[in-house]
Amino acid sequence: MQYSHILDTGHMTALSLFSTIFFFLNTIFILQSINSISSSTAGDGFSVRLIHRDSPLSPSYNHSMTAYDRIQAAAYRSVLRLNHIHSLTTTFSSSEQDISSRIVPENGEYIVTFSVGTPPTQVHAFMDTGSEVIWVKCSQSSPVFNPAKSSSYGHHPCDSLACEALGVRRRTCAQFLDPCYYRLRYGDGSTTEGTLSHDKFAFEDPERNLVDVGHLDFGCSDYSSWHFVGNEAGALGLSRQPLSLISQLGIKKFSYCMVLPNNEGSGSRIYFGSEAVISGGQTPFLEGEDRYYYVTLIGIRIGDQNVPLPDGIFNRTSDGEGGFMIDSGTTYTFLRSEAYDALIRALSEAIDLPQRRGPSEWFELCFEGSFEDLESAAPDVTFIFDGAEVILMKQTTYIEAKKGLWCLAMVRSNEKLSIFGNVQQQNYFVGFDLEEQLVSFAPVDDCATF
Repeated sequence: MQYSHILDTGHMTALSLFSTIFFFLNTIFILQSINSISSSTAGDGFSVRLIHRDSPLSPSYNHSMTAYDRIQAAAYRSVLRLNHIHSLTTTFSSSEQDISSRIVPENGEYIVTFSVGTPPTQVHAFMDTGSEVIWVKCSQSSPVFNPAKSSSYGHHPCDSLACEALGVRRRTCAQFLDPCYYRLRYGDGSTTEGTLSHDKFAFEDPERNLVDVGHLDFGCSDYSSWHFVGNEAGALGLSRQPLSLISQLGIKKFSYCMVLPNNEGSGSRIYFGSEAVISGGQTPFLEGEDRYYYVTLIGIRIGDQNVPLPDGIFNRTSDGEGGFMIDSGTTYTFLRSEAYDALIRALSEAIDLPQRRGPSEWFELCFEGSFEDLESAAPDVTFIFDGAEVILMKQTTYIEAKKGLWCLAMVRSNEKLSIFGNVQQQNYFVGFDLEEQLVSFAPVDDCATF
């Protein structure tokens, strides 16, 4: 009996050990499976969900605003952004350019979600083709990212190459080993300051999984005079400058597809690397410009009639004035006054509907009637680029500013600079090929289906 008891005990011990090992291995397998679903590496390409700031999904969404309030606010932000970009492109020569061009004010439109640090902190920031850095709000009255709580955080010292690249006017350094601290002032008097830093980043893809991209350099802002609304906390720069996301990751192609407002719940997308869509009509970047995405706009057509425009009206001058740029952070297209006046005259003559000015100073041409009336009466508006044509949908040409009042969704630029805004880019795959130095436009039936 004693011998049998020993055998039974040994048998039970072996079974217990086997069960423990099996449970342990099974747990590892399950955790690895979960991790493979919820997290991945960027590899050759990845995509990220974009949320418009006025979508109910946005952390900036204001439930008390009416549709008209949102239109007005978007127009106001667009004007601020035009003034901001104009001041940056004309105030300084390229050798004296202030780093203020590298940090974007609070007038972005499309929000991306990513995590920073270890453990990861979720951040919402504005995607912007006109910004040269990744910037995160680190320490103000309500910091979004606290670097002291991240075990993988680090800052660049003053003697680092990254800090030296900022230039003497852009940094405050007493000793070589001090943190690289920047203090920036904008043309409108606003300021921001912080530490040039680096940490682990992971982006949220359309399925809410995290895509690990490794360590990135970013501006860790501990002060900004800008007023933030909601939980947005900085910018994701997509220019061709060294500290932008695409430059740091060595990405040569990216594209985005922005849904129409009534499909915003489905979400817009931005695609990087091998997932980028470069197709359709293609127009080259303007030579000699590596900060913003300037292109050559030859003209505008209404139906089959060209709008009479002065030759070279959208050309960029040698002193940095004028030009036509593609910009994701500007809502409505801006046309310099000579071109804007010619366009609204041509539309007034072409559309047989009652006309009146809009409810605000920004919308100068509006038509009364239903959308069906507008759709049947209004010819297509086409932007003619060097090598590409973009035919606008009625939903991206006009906005309903008031019930039954459809206003041209373009704004007069009081500067020589003109900008192709994101409303007019909706339902197109807009691609940027940095190797071939071009922008592509491919129309789609519905960006929400991709």
